[in-house]
Amino acid sequence: MRAGFIEEPGKAYFKEVPEPQIEKSTDVKIKVVVTGICGSEVHAYHGKHAWRVPPLVSGHEFAGIVVEVGSDVTSVKVGDRVTAEPQYGCGDCPQCRIGKYNICKNKKILGATYWSGSFGEYVVVPEKTVVHLSDDVSFEEGALIEPIAVGMHAVRERDVSIGQNILIIGAGTIGLGVYLSAKICNPSKIIVADVVDYNLEMARELGCEYTINSMKENLEAEVKKLTNGEGVDITFLAFGNAPVVESAPKCTKEGGVISEIAVIPNGTGCPYNMIQVKQQSLIGSNMYVRKDYEVVVENMAKGRIDSKKMVSKIYPIEEFTAAMEMADKRTEPVVKVMLKF
Repeated sequence: MRAGFIEEPGKAYFKEVPEPQIEKSTDVKIKVVVTGICGSEVHAYHGKHAWRVPPLVSGHEFAGIVVEVGSDVTSVKVGDRVTAEPQYGCGDCPQCRIGKYNICKNKKILGATYWSGSFGEYVVVPEKTVVHLSDDVSFEEGALIEPIAVGMHAVRERDVSIGQNILIIGAGTIGLGVYLSAKICNPSKIIVADVVDYNLEMARELGCEYTINSMKENLEAEVKKLTNGEGVDITFLAFGNAPVVESAPKCTKEGGVISEIAVIPNGTGCPYNMIQVKQQSLIGSNMYVRKDYEVVVENMAKGRIDSKKMVSKIYPIEEFTAAMEMADKRTEPVVKVMLKF
């Protein structure tokens, strides 16, 4: 099959690779139509990802058409337009038993070394991971369900609601997914901060009224100005470095919550004293569960989540090298780079 192949750090190209086959009676084979390039695949490209270790066919944000099903599959048929959760848990551990398979210690992840990913023309996934797409949702939008579901999980875990003030730090794909997810909950204000004007312009195009370039403006002062001096109820960290971690508690009110979605390097300093004095909660958010996918799909179908503008460039799979270079070096402003078969 045709595929984008990462042979070793810094070396990625198009090639023909063996096609994955159905092995279990509950397997579903999907022909990938379009797939996004995530930051985790860029990390793999640099040899800096724990599970996506070259040589491999990576990729996990995708949408496509079912072409084959196992003998025991009942919920999916050939010809269905679908996406799939690119993960599944062991099914036996305490976390899996309460539905939190996203934090199963032994979960499997699509596009890792042991599971051929959506940079290949075909993927084989368990039936339980497959999610149907509405006819009103394009394949490109379908490939964005995964990163938006990351934001939806964080929003649902924190129970965003009417009357709250929300801050999102980082307006890349994940941060914009948090924004689109929080928006349907009708909070009082959603403030999006970034250091890249293009990202902030994208947030505004998606409907965000309050944006702050924290390289040009004092983030804490601007947030306090927008919240009557109180700070926000919830700060979502969709990007993480030392300055971001330092600023989050300052922008969050007493008793508020800081939700870490971004992968922040170990050793990054954190103002624990301020968090303690303000009695704030610092909590992680890891990927998603099926309900998050379903909520995103439902709201896309209803037009309440419109992600079309997030797609910046689409490359044919044969131009995989150029696509990876763009996703990595961003020689022009982009939010989401995609590959098409």
